[in-house]
Amino acid sequence: MSFKISRRDFIKLALTATMIAAPEWDKVVTKAVDMIKNGDVNIIWFEAQACEGNTTAIIQATDPDVVQVLFGASPLVGPGSVKISFWPSLMPQQGEQATAILEAAFRGELNPYVLVLEGSFPDEATARKYNPNNPGYWGMLGDKTLNEWTAMLLKNAVAVLAVGNCASYGGIPSDKVYQPPPFFITPSWSPSPTGAVGFFDDPLRGYEGLLTKIYKQECCSNLQPDASKWAEPFYTFVKNPNVYLDVTPSSSASVKPAIAVPGCPANGNGIMRTLANLVLWAGGLAPLPELDQYWRPLYFFRYTVHEQCPRAAWYASGVFRTQPGEPTAACLFEVGCKGPVSNCPWNKYGWVGGVGGPTRTGAVCIGCTMPGFTDLYEPFYKPLQVPTPSSVTTTAGLIAGGIALGALAAYAEKKMLVKSKEKAK
Repeated sequence: MSFKISRRDFIKLALTATMIAAPEWDKVVTKAVDMIKNGDVNIIWFEAQACEGNTTAIIQATDPDVVQVLFGASPLVGPGSVKISFWPSLMPQQGEQATAILEAAFRGELNPYVLVLEGSFPDEATARKYNPNNPGYWGMLGDKTLNEWTAMLLKNAVAVLAVGNCASYGGIPSDKVYQPPPFFITPSWSPSPTGAVGFFDDPLRGYEGLLTKIYKQECCSNLQPDASKWAEPFYTFVKNPNVYLDVTPSSSASVKPAIAVPGCPANGNGIMRTLANLVLWAGGLAPLPELDQYWRPLYFFRYTVHEQCPRAAWYASGVFRTQPGEPTAACLFEVGCKGPVSNCPWNKYGWVGGVGGPTRTGAVCIGCTMPGFTDLYEPFYKPLQVPTPSSVTTTAGLIAGGIALGALAAYAEKKMLVKSKEKAK
């Protein structure tokens, strides 16, 4: 699917790009004209172990929405056309016609393209252990595993965008099996049923991601050593967080960007705007976003839920819910909110069209935008531990345990203040 942008929207895009990307008008116009003349920026949306929740979320995006993006009607996305080359939920092709598109991408016939990943990636070596004489696989598309396709698509991708917690850090499919069934073989990648991991490492649970596995030649053995070479530009990027300032869009570049927009699912506007940013960057019209330590855009994930919560006034007053379903506007910390340790803006801005968001609608934040989700944030309705001198060990231990010292210390102080006032009465 490809749709050309109108003259009116091209002018709007050029004006927007001038504000976003470059101080000189003539350079922006030249870049825009070159993009229209030379072709589209392709999008390859590849799904691994996914529930398609992020696909559903992006369809619900409102600023811009999917129609605006596909028709080039949003000044955030153009110029020229955005071409959806591969997206299982939207494309009409099936079977060999579908895999032929991925083969064309691997041959370099769809450049430039941004690779969008949805879903986690399984440990196929474990799947083969269950029946060595007739080995099976956790996930395949055509004649290749999900991991093999991902490695191959890295070869010519100019950028990677992992959407949702599963693709970013492993998510729910990476959760530990606490009561293994008989004959369960614990995978080596993660202690989950399929050994699932995300594209990026999960530093809180201690899992290496698929990117690291490919780079270290611990995945996709039939593609080695080429697979390691295809992964190296992205691996260099994620291990050197400051190189984004010097990365240029090229399918043969020695450093290529990889960005995460986590969530369960990720917010549709968050996915859309970050994807739009990468499309503009691929056309030389905008810089890459600044990222945090978990490879997330800082323009979304700089602040915690706690810092942006609409219930902040009740927190400041020391008024907390004592039951999850209590019909009040009180702070949700005591009933399990993970807002103090989770970076996410959607409780402030709303989920769809400014409406929704867990704490806005009475539910607790469960940490779905963070590494370690869900293992380190369960039970969801159990409060975070308030640190005491005897329980505080090391910073690393506190992070792994999901504890935010500043917010929790302030919480303890407010509770003491409220109790003092009650005694005074």
